[in-house]
Amino acid sequence: MKFLKTKPEQFIEKVLSAPASPGCYLYMDSEGEILYVGKAKILKNRVKSYFTNYPKLDPRIQAMLEHAFDIQYITVDSEFEALLLESNLIKKYVPKYNIMLRDDKNYSYIKVEKAIKGVRDFPRIRTTREKDDPNAIYYGPYPNSLPLKNILKRLRKVFPYVSCNRRLVQVSSDPLKIDTNNSVPCLYYHIGLCQAPCASLISKDEYAKNFRNIIKFLDGRKGEIIAELEKEMTQYSKAMDYENAAKIRDRINDIKYVTQNVKIDRDVDDIIVDELKKEQREQGINDLIAELGFPADKLKNHSGFKIECYDISNIQGTNPVGAMTVMVDGVLRPDLYRRFKIRLKNTPDDFAMLQEMLSRRFRHFMADQNREDEKDESFSVLPDLIIIDGGKGQLAATYTILKNFKLEDLIPMVGLAKREEEIFKVLWQFNTDDWPDLALKRFKRVFLPRRSESLFLVQRIRDEAHRFGITFHRKLRSKQMVRELDKITNS
Repeated sequence: MKFLKTKPEQFIEKVLSAPASPGCYLYMDSEGEILYVGKAKILKNRVKSYFTNYPKLDPRIQAMLEHAFDIQYITVDSEFEALLLESNLIKKYVPKYNIMLRDDKNYSYIKVEKAIKGVRDFPRIRTTREKDDPNAIYYGPYPNSLPLKNILKRLRKVFPYVSCNRRLVQVSSDPLKIDTNNSVPCLYYHIGLCQAPCASLISKDEYAKNFRNIIKFLDGRKGEIIAELEKEMTQYSKAMDYENAAKIRDRINDIKYVTQNVKIDRDVDDIIVDELKKEQREQGINDLIAELGFPADKLKNHSGFKIECYDISNIQGTNPVGAMTVMVDGVLRPDLYRRFKIRLKNTPDDFAMLQEMLSRRFRHFMADQNREDEKDESFSVLPDLIIIDGGKGQLAATYTILKNFKLEDLIPMVGLAKREEEIFKVLWQFNTDDWPDLALKRFKRVFLPRRSESLFLVQRIRDEAHRFGITFHRKLRSKQMVRELDKITNS
């Protein structure tokens, strides 16, 4: 880096100490005027490349470096966010040497419309090459349309919005009464990318709230969005509305996925997104193993890590069913789910019902060990971890069944209590078969970090077990009602 020797000591120091993180860098002259704004996945490597490759650089960039006397860094969480920030900084400062983006007639923008009462009550988001609408907010320019498409593709999955040309105007005090030229939801609604105001499926106020989050996201205010959602999730949890709390939690998680480090200089397809999610899932499993504090030989940190979750659904003992959901390497596996009609009838004893389901599951396992023909993958492979929807009582019942099958030392188990999302784990090396003592003294309470991937992972399979079980229960209850009605009709 011989070129650096001609620069002020402060400048050289900043170049050599550039952070190894995503973000934007700003070159400035001796007067403090911003000469150039750039983004990087790793700032340290990008800034270093200017000086190691100086002879090969474009003359325009060489000229910029000749005038540069200072450099500043703004770090963000991902290259994806760096792209948004770079565009906003160029728009704000109009740097002299960002000439490609100053001559922007051939480049694309994100166009965010503003609501105009009586004309456009449900504003749209589009891409455009012209800045010709004074009632719109523009983000860009973007010299490459592919990063632009990637931004909107991810954004729309988290915050659905309108992109069509339909007329959407609220015509009365009724928040859902819309004047439109087409009231039939289009394909974007059915794939979850639009909330269909045309069909009166969302109010103007709710749409506006969602739209404000889009603007915050494009402005780089991700933290503000997450903070608001976490507050809303907490309110639902306190009200014991766990279904809506889970929806908010999933949205927070989606926002994190949206802002993952991705290669934004080319088209990023679903395969790349899946790889990012895979890394995040693996981290969640590793964190879960560490945070539960099980002995190293009790949990296997390997490919094919299998978690089974069990839940019981019934109303005062009627139509009782058991649900077993399965997760492998952090991915839910519906093909391995199993449901059980509980044979213990009209007895509202969740512990006994849970034991019946577990006994049948592990009898299947034992039977499969002696089979020479095709085995049932759901039962033939033991889980690396068992999660029970419940607290100490359910966990004690589970331990008893595993002990009957001599599996208590092979399979770690935890219970997840809904109220505080606290986890109970069984302590190893029991010296008693006394159930009351077991339930009261032989468990340890663990709280996983509230925003951790490990907690999201556990909640995800628990919620899935609840959904799978209650769906089966409702199906059986409906069939019973039909049978009873038939009896009345035929009597």
